[in-house]
Parts: sequence; structure tokens; C-alpha cells
Amino acid sequence: NFSITETIADEAVSSLGMLDRQSAKLLPLPQLINSSSDPYQPDTVDLSKDLEQQEYWITAMERNTHGLLDLADNGTLANDEATRLKMSKFVTLYQNHLCRLRDRPLAYGPMSVRTLLGLREQCLHEVGLEDIFAQVKSRETDAALMALPMMLAQTDRIGDPAERLRVLVRNVLAGNMFDWGSADLRDKLADGTLGFEQAKQKITWQPQFDNTDDFVEAVVGRRLRYRKAVVFVDNSGADVCLGVLPFARFLLSFVGSKVILASNSRPALNDVTERELADIVRRAARVDEEISRAVSERQLLVCGTGCSGPCLDLRKLDERLVKHCHNADLVVIVGMGRAIHSNYHAKFVCDSLKLAVFKNKMAADAAHANIYDGLSLFVPNGLHLI
Repeated sequence: NFSITETIADEAVSSLGMLDRQSAKLLPLPQLINSSSDPYQPDTVDLSKDLEQQEYWITAMERNTHGLLDLADNGTLANDEATRLKMSKFVTLYQNHLCRLRDRPLAYGPMSVRTLLGLREQCLHEVGLEDIFAQVKSRETDAALMALPMMLAQTDRIGDPAERLRVLVRNVLAGNMFDWGSADLRDKLADGTLGFEQAKQKITWQPQFDNTDDFVEAVVGRRLRYRKAVVFVDNSGADVCLGVLPFARFLLSFVGSKVILASNSRPALNDVTERELADIVRRAARVDEEISRAVSERQLLVCGTGCSGPCLDLRKLDERLVKHCHNADLVVIVGMGRAIHSNYHAKFVCDSLKLAVFKNKMAADAAHANIYDGLSLFVPNGLHLI
């Protein structure tokens, strides 16, 4: 169990003591390697020790905070008087915390992109803004689900299962480009100029970050039969509907795996929540027999992670999810927050696949990548490449 503080009002910030806020009864992922000789560190960069990145990310958070106000002004987010008042309170609260962290980087403990993003969500929730992207998520999910049957038909027509899986992996990354947390993509998302194929074409591939063919060879060439796969998902809309679901469907039908889709328990940006994901799966089951069969046979499950931020600490997962993950032999992590800002170096006792796009130049530079490089990293059991 982990104690939590219910509020983080500026005048009571000293009572928080840490930047994490999660539900009680959290347990580690059973497949995670975390020992005294090989400790797990969720954060890729310790901002307390990297002054250049520290200044960059605090400034970026300040800038993105005002970006949320712009989205409210242009009608992308709810723009009623009560919401605008809450947004103003949020800006003041979060900016005060960022100013304090600029002066005292260790004021709340170790600082990372994960904890800064988590602090932002805490501040939003504190002022009563539980889900500011709700209407965006609903609109994009409706559109993506309408496109799902055509997407499934297109990939089903690919006769070679190796090529089909390769395309499905690429589609997961294309879907992950629909991320309102990326300042570099937000304008395109707001004006509707980013299409799925355009997103796919925008991604670049470097051999040091892409060994998709190794995963394809393992699944199709060597016919590995994973008993159970846990997939940590990211965004709503095209990401989960057109990227993750068709990929999970392949694991269900071709590989014969049981699949657990693990999503945030509470809202964060346009990340899909457990409740939303359960509804998406039900709606997808109405238009696809394979998904419907998997749901009815309980081969496709949805479970919350216990988390409420864009990143992921695999030591602190909802006990229900941990129970479902028993005997899982494939771990898949999707998204920049969960697979690049955090868990980039995470190791597992089973096979793992990390799928994301470097959508921020500083994060790309830190990994010696280019912005919009794709990350498709398959790590077989016991072999750790990064």
C-alpha cells in the first residue's frame, strides 16, 4: 500500500512530499526485472542531474500550460465560464509549482518528465478539471471506430502473415502520432490536417530503434505461441482503435494469445481510460466477429493500470491488473510517455515489445534519435538491447 495526499493546493504543497499520486493497493508487474543487482528505474532521464534538460522541460511545461488555454479559446476544449475559471486556477497552481521546482529541483523528490507530467494532471484534478479532453476523445474515437472495419479489411487482404504483422506494427505507431500531448503535433490535430496515412509517412525508421523483423520472425517464422500478452495502451481515437486493436486481434487469432489491454484508470490528456476502452472494445465487437468472439470467450480483457498520468511506473500497478498478468509471456508498451520518457530501459523476464514515436526533439536528442523516428524494439527473453 502507498499513502496518498488528497489535495495539492499551493499553500499545502509541503504535505505532498512527492510528485506521484496513485490509488492504494499497488503492486509491481510480475514480469518486471527489479533486483538489488539490476534495479528498475522507470525514468529515462533524471532531470535533477541534467540541468539542460531540466530547464527545457520546465519551460516546455509552462508553454504547454498556456497551450491548453489556447485550445479552450479556439473551441477544441470546453469553453464555458465555469471551465475557464477552473483553467485559470489550474494555470496559477501549476505555474507556482514549476517556479518552485526551478528554484529547488528536489523540492518534491527526484524530478523527471514522468513526475512533471503527473504533477500537471494532479493540478488539473485538484481544480476540478478531471477530463478536459473528453469531447476530443469522444469525437476522435467515433471517427476511428467508423474507419475500423475498412482498416481490418485492408490488413486481412494481406495474404502473407509476416507482411500483415509488419503492417500492423507500423499502424500502431501511426496511430500513436495522434497525441494531443505532443506540442509539435497539436496544431495539426486541432485543425484536422493529420490523417492516418500522412501520420504513417511522417515516421522515419533507423535500424538502432527498429527490429520489427525480429518480432515478425519470432511470431510468424518460428511460430512462437504466446499464452498471454499484456498491452499497455496510450491514446484514445486512432491510436487504440486503428493501431492497437487490429494488432491485438492478430495476437488473438493468428498467435492464439489471450490479450489484456491495460489503460489508465483516470484521465490524462487524450489517453484512453479503462472505462472508455471497455466501451471501445464493446463497440468494435459489434462490427468484427473475431473481436466479438474474443470478448465473449474472455480472451480479450480490459483492465486499469491504477495510473492517472501519461507515463508508467511498473512497480505501482492496480492489483487487479497484476493478477490478470499472471503467466503473461509477452509485454507490449505503447507510446512515448510509457516507452520513451519512462520504461525505455525496463527489462522483463519474458519477451517484450516497445512501440512509440519520438515526438519531441529533446527526448529524441537524448536517445540519439531524430524527431519522428519510430521505436519498435523487440527484446526476447533474457536479451536486453538498450
